[in-house]
Formats: sequence, structure tokens, C-alpha cells
Amino acid sequence: MAVAGIVTVAYAWWATGVSPFTAASYVLSAVPLAIAIAAYASAGYFTLRRGDVVAYFRYRALGVTRRSTTAWLVVAAAVVSLESVGLALGGRSDRVPTLSAVVDHLLVTHIGRCALFCAWVAVGGWPLIRLRRWRGNGMV
Repeated sequence: MAVAGIVTVAYAWWATGVSPFTAASYVLSAVPLAIAIAAYASAGYFTLRRGDVVAYFRYRALGVTRRSTTAWLVVAAAVVSLESVGLALGGRSDRVPTLSAVVDHLLVTHIGRCALFCAWVAVGGWPLIRLRRWRGNGMV
């Protein structure tokens, strides 16, 4: 797992060093997507067996209560509220930054672009890791 993390960070550093909106940048951005799709397909997660999918989500829903999701709902509401207020103020408020303004500040530096690229890869890869663990426990 550590090797995969090191490879991901190294690849992200290389990919975010390329000039944006060039053919090379598009290809370098597409490679992690292609790897994720291939990993999902090779593991059989693009299944036509609807029962497996239903069983997985039923299992994941066990124990979910309104109380256990409240924190995430509050965070989501706060993000939407701040974004809405920031956009209503013209999108360039110093007092209420929009999410896009924060991301713009991160995209200015190479290390910020690398961190966002790594986060993007992690968001795409985390469900695959969780599904593999779930299947490894004999749930499917």
C-alpha cells in the first residue's frame, strides 16, 4: 500500500508539472481513470448480477441512522451555504471565499496541484479498496 502511495504521489507530481490544456496533460489525467476502470472491471465490479450490488448497499446501510449522518449533512449544508453566499457577493469576496476561489489558490502552486491530483486519485480509488475489503470478508 505504501508503494502505491509513493507511486501515486510521484505520478501526480509529474502529471501536474505538465502545461495545462495540452495533449500530454489530458493523457496524463486519463491514465489514472483508465487504471481505475480496468481495476473495477478485472475485479468484476461492473457486474450484471444485480443481487451483488443490492447486497453490498444493504450491508453498507446497516446501522446508518439520522444521527450518524447528521455531521456530514451539516458539513454539506455549510459548504453549500458558503458557496452560495460567496457567489451572491460576486464570487470574489475576501470575507466569504467560495470553494472555487480556494481551489484556485491551490492550483497556483505545483505542490497544490499535486495535492489536488492525489486527492482526486484517492477519491476514485477508495471505493475500490473498500469493495475489495468487503469481498475479501466473504460478503459477496
